[in-house]
Amino acid sequence: MPASLRKFIGLLLIFAAVGVASCQALVASCSTTAATPTVLTPR
Repeated sequence: MPASLRKFIGLLLIFAAVGVASCQALVASCSTTAATPTVLTPR
């Protein structure tokens, strides 16, 4: 495998991992902010 192709695949995997991690963080922050008002309501 050529070195340039190997470097391109490595960068692609890094960007994919960063994208998946940021998407999961966004989903987690949205789900926690949606659940926060129910936690803060007085009983």
